[in-house]
Amino acid sequence: MSAEKVTKMSTRRAKGANPHFFDDPNIDRLLTMVMNMAAEISVLRDRLDTHEQVAAAKGAYTPADIEAFEPSDEVRAARDAWRNKFLDRLLTTMEQDYDRGLG
Repeated sequence: MSAEKVTKMSTRRAKGANPHFFDDPNIDRLLTMVMNMAAEISVLRDRLDTHEQVAAAKGAYTPADIEAFEPSDEVRAARDAWRNKFLDRLLTTMEQDYDRGLG
């Protein structure tokens, strides 16, 4: 993917009004920031896992090998499981507060 295309994709903005979940809009902004960081961490972890998978299969490899890598169903399932656990850890406090009627 070209750098120009990545730049255009990363500057896209959602259309429409932002949803508000809390009385204080600053909390909504903070939650958005945290979730954006969580998405980035998740992508970085997948990229790292790709490097590890290719290294295990090929030993030495090139950036093109990384771009061409297609994870198996097993690898995808492992990544999904990790992501779900990660999000559970990230959102535990909010879920607990919500369950207690504080959210």
